[in-house]
Amino acid sequence: MKKSLLVFYFLIFLFQQSQSQSKVYEGVLKDINSQEALAYVNIGVLNKNSGTVSDVNGQFQLVLDEKYDNEILKISIIGYKSIIYNVADFKKAITENKDFFLEKEVAELKEIIISNKKMQTRNFGNVLEKKTVSAGFVNNVLGNEIGMIIKIKKKPTFIKAFHAIVDYNHYKEFKFRLNFYDLKDGLPNNSILQESIIVTSTIKKGKLSVDLDEYDIVVQDDFFVAIELIEGLGEGGLHFLADYSGNQIISRAASQGKWKKQEDVSFGFSVTAKY
Repeated sequence: MKKSLLVFYFLIFLFQQSQSQSKVYEGVLKDINSQEALAYVNIGVLNKNSGTVSDVNGQFQLVLDEKYDNEILKISIIGYKSIIYNVADFKKAITENKDFFLEKEVAELKEIIISNKKMQTRNFGNVLEKKTVSAGFVNNVLGNEIGMIIKIKKKPTFIKAFHAIVDYNHYKEFKFRLNFYDLKDGLPNNSILQESIIVTSTIKKGKLSVDLDEYDIVVQDDFFVAIELIEGLGEGGLHFLADYSGNQIISRAASQGKWKKQEDVSFGFSVTAKY
């Protein structure tokens, strides 16, 4: 009996210890000049899958464990200079002031030379014609991303549209961010966009297409395209058509998290491009 009680109290102690190691930190992200709230900013510990995304009012809640105190935390969004913190320093800063200010970054546009020859239009990626299986986001954590590498034929290649096939959508509407990255060592690296692409849809089933003409996306090499969860949907209410063959899916579980190659299914994502 005494031994059982000791085990019981030891388990309670371990539970309390694990609970005490994590804490929720709340803050607000704003433009340093206009003081306006910044929506859908990524905040997280680099490569540790401990991150989130600010809401439409710039507010965020981030759970941080003590074990990450010596790690690096990054706050970033396209069009602004990123902010880097040691996690322990970030905890101290947010305790003293919940407002964080980001400064706009002036992007340097690369010169693209276009010839007079007639351009070809082609779809790249997984163009699925029939249902094999369906799959969704890895979890409901904000900043969760899923995507794939797209290989191009010639450079420059102009990205005109993105396509996905919704298998089912149980929500009134859903919203995600469409991201494009260059590659390093076979994994997503830096964003190649000049501005965020936010997509809102009410489609229940069928092909979802995003017109990208206005974003002037030009690539010189193979790239990575992904959809990112920026507003909570709940578990399992949104699935896309997928297959067991095709381009390999790469995902990360939260903002600033570690990219991981998925060995099971490949989503029906594709792009329309001209070259």
